[in-house]
Amino acid sequence: MPSRKAALIQGCLLFLAVSIAFWAGCSPGKNASGKTSSTISRPKGSPLAGAVTPPGTSAGSQTTAGSQLDDSATCSVSNQPSTAGGGGSYALIYDGPVAATGATAAIASVAAQAGLPVKYVVNIQDLPALLPAAKVFIIGGTEDDLSPLVAAFTPKITAALKNYLQNGGRYLGICGGGYIASTGWEEYGQSFTSLGIIPARSGSFTGGEADPRILPVSWLGQTRQMYYQDGPVFYLMPTAEQTRIIACYADGRVAAFISSYGRGRVAVSGTHPEATPSWIYGAANGGAWTSSVPLAVDLLQELLR
Repeated sequence: MPSRKAALIQGCLLFLAVSIAFWAGCSPGKNASGKTSSTISRPKGSPLAGAVTPPGTSAGSQTTAGSQLDDSATCSVSNQPSTAGGGGSYALIYDGPVAATGATAAIASVAAQAGLPVKYVVNIQDLPALLPAAKVFIIGGTEDDLSPLVAAFTPKITAALKNYLQNGGRYLGICGGGYIASTGWEEYGQSFTSLGIIPARSGSFTGGEADPRILPVSWLGQTRQMYYQDGPVFYLMPTAEQTRIIACYADGRVAAFISSYGRGRVAVSGTHPEATPSWIYGAANGGAWTSSVPLAVDLLQELLR
């Protein structure tokens, strides 16, 4: 993503920051994940993190099939449940080199609370063989450098995932998993393309400031104090798919939403509703945090309907 020289400089700076502040991008930090960050490849200082949105879109409104979003609209969430169903039997969770261990364990706990057995995929090359029996595929919190994971999604594997979703599969992306699901982002004046399984581009809500913090989020109309670490804000685009906004940041931009994808569905969140108490150490405003795990369970169950 950034140049090799810039990535090396950023990597050195990030190593120093990890040693001092114990943070690791979209992961819950070194204490929770047992990993440290590598080269930053999610949007740092991206123009998408500011007021710029794709033409004809709004970062804070609900859209339905074929709608044109109103730039003047405010964030509007829907409490109406879906009636769609899905197949498969287990939650398939990415636990490869880019995954943050603490985040993987947390989202696996959410899946168990939602009544799903858990299976892990370490090598994305194995994804096409595992998807047919999966109820949902999940990518949770990640390390900073998403480029190895993006590269692992070859055209063949991406096509297998999209076919799975088209035929009724489910995908849940938390933080790094949300970036991966988006159509892409901008960084240092360059545009980067991702999976495009949601009708939205992404950008860092904090403009690339990766220090962990607790942020107020309006989740289904109720303000919750949630763990956040350089997660995405979503800029919805006009689409024929059905979308349902779940949560918004304090400034009204979209923090979480669910979208159809053919017969399947995708849910993404820029914040970490699955966060556990061990993540909060060192987070700014940590005393304000309250557990949102039940919301994470509800989100997954809603996705599976």
